[in-house]
Amino acid sequence: MAQASSYIPADRTPSSKSLWERARAVSPMGAQGEGKYYSPYPHFIRRAAGSRIWDADGFEYIDYWNGAGPCVLGHGDPTVNQAVTESIGEHGVLFCAPHEGEVELCETLAAHVPCAEMSAFLNAGTDVLCMALRTARAATGRRLIVKFAGSYHGWYDSLLFNITSYDGPADNQGRYRPIAESSGIPQDATDAIRVLEYNNTAAIERLFEQEGDAIAAVVVEPVMHGPLAGSIPPNTGFLERIRELCTKHGAVLVFDEILTGFRHDIGGAQKLCGVTPDLAAFGKAISNGFPIAALCGKRSVMRQLSPDGRAYFSGTYNGNVTSVAAALATIAQLKDGKIHRRLWDLGARLRDGFNRVFEDRQVEAKASNYGSLVAIHFSRQPLQNFGDVVRLHDPSRSREFVSFLYENGIYTKPRKVLRFAISAAHQPADIDRTIELADAYFEKH
Repeated sequence: MAQASSYIPADRTPSSKSLWERARAVSPMGAQGEGKYYSPYPHFIRRAAGSRIWDADGFEYIDYWNGAGPCVLGHGDPTVNQAVTESIGEHGVLFCAPHEGEVELCETLAAHVPCAEMSAFLNAGTDVLCMALRTARAATGRRLIVKFAGSYHGWYDSLLFNITSYDGPADNQGRYRPIAESSGIPQDATDAIRVLEYNNTAAIERLFEQEGDAIAAVVVEPVMHGPLAGSIPPNTGFLERIRELCTKHGAVLVFDEILTGFRHDIGGAQKLCGVTPDLAAFGKAISNGFPIAALCGKRSVMRQLSPDGRAYFSGTYNGNVTSVAAALATIAQLKDGKIHRRLWDLGARLRDGFNRVFEDRQVEAKASNYGSLVAIHFSRQPLQNFGDVVRLHDPSRSREFVSFLYENGIYTKPRKVLRFAISAAHQPADIDRTIELADAYFEKH
């Protein structure tokens, strides 16, 4: 088994090691972004299909990383790929001009997503969250942004705070000291952020009492799927109360549905939770891996965007023909609900299987899920927020377990909290094999 300091032994994946040594000479640490690197070097992937990926050394893995979540139908879904191929053949790739497909996609979103009276297309989740804040500030004339500790909303300066960093518990009002997760963040961004504890209704009530007339937007994952959260649902009444406070004080409620949208339901988590935001950010599962993201929202707020309003909105690749075709083909397969019902069943199967192992092997751990996203916290106590995870979860157990999984043909991203993203291409046998491996590992650990 790999040493605790590494995820993979160097002698198992020499081709990945060689590629990484080439890469680090020409790119920062040999990976295109922090999300793709882990020690001693990452697996370099050669191919993906369905529920499987193959690395540069030819090893096959059941894939639960799922490209960070987008491939809800599985890698290389043939129906989506055919729609893209036909679109390229008939229309080309890029116009940077209006086309019928983007109109159809807007109409499709309006038909399924509760808040989507209007939609604007960009290319990635961060793009959409950046535009959401600009739109909210334009609509309110205010600057303060509220987020919740442990939630990741992309790399944009205004939201890159308190994702995994921790320097002590929330204060007696439920607030964290803002901690920037990057160098180069301007002081203005720190001054304009308020960081609260998820599922702490009293904290958001107090903040609105104190600064409600200065809050432009509250940004919240309707279900927390951040790097430490894994899969933490909202307590009863939490989202509803935020909705009431935003309405009362004239702030914009923004749901970050980059992970929840189209993965858990065709209408997003907002439909499942019964709370409609003013704006919502969608990406990832909307197009099964092709690059597109959508800012959806109420007409009164969305009309702040140019050319209708003065909140500048543009981009060469926004709503490009290829990605729109992929999104339409993906949504067409999801709209009858059969795939989502299957994903929820598979998520419960993996969760329950892990928990049986933990119980049988007397492991201080608990698996939780929301739909097809399953997370493991090495703690038996119920975890409702970022503070709970920091205090009660043992991340070293995640490191040891993921090393074993790699050596036995299971791939997920090594994180402090392990998360398993299931696709429609996964079979019950894949889930059962994963549970069997967990049992084999925890029998000895």
